[in-house]
Amino acid sequence: MVTGRPTDVRRIVSFGEAMLRLTPPALERLERTRSLDISPGGAELNSAVTIAALGVAARWVSALPDNPLGRNLARQARAHGVDCSAIRWVDPDEGRMGLYFLEEGADPRPSAVYYDRAGSAFARMTPGDFDWPALLSGAGALHISGITPAVGDGPRAVTLEAIAAANTLGVPVAFDLNFRSKLWSEEAARACFAEIVPNVDILFASRSGLRTFFDIEGEYAEVMTAARERFSLAAIVLSRKKGKSSRSMRLGSLAMGSTGEMLEGPWREIEVVDRLGGGDAFAGGFLVGYVEDPTNLERAVALGAAAQALKHTIPGDFLAATRAEIEAVVESTESGALQR
Repeated sequence: MVTGRPTDVRRIVSFGEAMLRLTPPALERLERTRSLDISPGGAELNSAVTIAALGVAARWVSALPDNPLGRNLARQARAHGVDCSAIRWVDPDEGRMGLYFLEEGADPRPSAVYYDRAGSAFARMTPGDFDWPALLSGAGALHISGITPAVGDGPRAVTLEAIAAANTLGVPVAFDLNFRSKLWSEEAARACFAEIVPNVDILFASRSGLRTFFDIEGEYAEVMTAARERFSLAAIVLSRKKGKSSRSMRLGSLAMGSTGEMLEGPWREIEVVDRLGGGDAFAGGFLVGYVEDPTNLERAVALGAAAQALKHTIPGDFLAATRAEIEAVVESTESGALQR
């Protein structure tokens, strides 16, 4: 579903693995379900879908097996307006389709995710598989999450290639400090993030992530200032969540740019239909606002928060919304105003 006509803002490029998600219907248990709903999902692709929903051209760079499963995922990405021309199609014997199973819970039973992604086409990529200078030429930003280098040595090396190319071209690099303990250890992630983050411009993180991986501690303003100064960031964005109910929560966010002023987004109460992809929708919305006007972090945070809130109300990893719907959520929250 294409939800908007691309604007004249330069396209945003994202790089990462996407998988097919298999979910038992009606909150059923995996151990006894007789059917599974199929939908796509992957951090950077989820963000690209939000970017496209806001009417900005979004290019997703990845690798998929050239079989019905790979084509299923690409078809759904294209249907949401994402440019899939940079996908590297792989013979199925050289890399499979990654899968993950989601068992949705309801209080007091938590949701659970089970990965089946070893040996995927994406995991088996090698340096030199992509012409990054060509893919990034004229781009407004490059977006990657911490999940991508965790998938394997090849994706980690290609991540560094992509960031180096973006740095050379002057393309802003956005990095989401996602950590998946099922993919690698904290020690391995710490070493990798220490290599990546000094070369990024926009960092999406949490206070606990900054403490775990960079030994940065303190109140929000303190940790954001410390991270911004240590890594010479153009912007740092911290997510905040409150509430442990499976069907409701409160979302908030903080941002700090080159001026050192901390902006605090208002807390928003949301009804949860599907939690997955919410942070990715925030990243996509924020990046659209940032690329449209890097000096207006208020606007970027407002778009990100509205996209994140809407995503939680929609089944699947992808946000399905028009720009008008996202803007309406911005306007409904104190006219999108932020606190200083």
